[in-house]
Amino acid sequence: MKFFDLSFRTAYAQAKELALAQGQIPLLTAGTLQTEKRADKHFVYRYRYDASGKRVTEYLGPEDDAGTATKVERANAEISEAAIVAGYSRDLRKVGFHSTDNSALVTVAALFNAGIFGNGGILVGTHAFGAILNELGVADTSFAMTEDVDVARAQPIQIAALPEGGLLKLLGETGLPFHEVPQLKRNEPPTSFKVRGKKLRVDLLVPAKGAPYKTVVVRELGAHATGMPHLKFLLEKTTQSVLLGRDRIVPITVPHGGRFCVHKLAVYALRGGSNPKSRKDVAQAALLAAAMSQDQEFMLHDAIDAMDKALRSKAKAGARRAIGLLEDDYPEAAGLLAALA
Repeated sequence: MKFFDLSFRTAYAQAKELALAQGQIPLLTAGTLQTEKRADKHFVYRYRYDASGKRVTEYLGPEDDAGTATKVERANAEISEAAIVAGYSRDLRKVGFHSTDNSALVTVAALFNAGIFGNGGILVGTHAFGAILNELGVADTSFAMTEDVDVARAQPIQIAALPEGGLLKLLGETGLPFHEVPQLKRNEPPTSFKVRGKKLRVDLLVPAKGAPYKTVVVRELGAHATGMPHLKFLLEKTTQSVLLGRDRIVPITVPHGGRFCVHKLAVYALRGGSNPKSRKDVAQAALLAAAMSQDQEFMLHDAIDAMDKALRSKAKAGARRAIGLLEDDYPEAAGLLAALA
């Protein structure tokens, strides 16, 4: 495991500060301005693209019109600002910071624009793992990053204005053809949304109350979620981060790194040791433990201290597997997890 040097971590901090100052993330590319001649007159257009690759044309007006000049000035400012953000993202991705593809990035941007993150919604799963690695400054990982976007609801989300049609309609604002994924059990409402022809999938999760894996209504989003065991622990402590894309950077809320680590150990047992994903859970937990053991071991101490008896019991098998991965090269990290084994 390697860490980014100070210059790259400083660049990441600057990019994060810039991204967190954004009120809205454009769902379209910055695009270009073009002046075109029509019947001896010149008119100005802005050409942009949505996440599906469809060109979107915005007519700004006659070239010699004062109102058009104001629109052109505003558009040029937006294009310049977008270029600065894109430059940061490009440079960080080039040196190995975790990023995601354009479709997933725009999907997360649509959720951010709706006010979901920071108001009860938290990004979990693979993209949260990658964001936490970026926060820790980890420079190398062999983990394959899925396209899934996992959104957890810690509490009722204070959303300003949800379009009629609920979460599905909101996701459709990306320009991507999202549809509801039918449940295996007939008549069960869907808790996932998928893009036709792509692997991109959005899953909505909530902490289970009572029996796990039940479908739970999320009224403020006009949708349903799956109730997950021990998810409440993961969502009780969070941090602000950002998700890097090809040309945009989106502010997100992710779980506390220590809690993400030990929760992954519990997920190993919940999936069952024969599940291929369970091996990934342990490997991710081990990498996070190794990273935090270098100079942020307090994050693991805090997370372990906050675990209740049931969660500790569920994390025991995963902790033993993670210790086996860590004890030769990262004995300090193995020692930190020993309290759970």
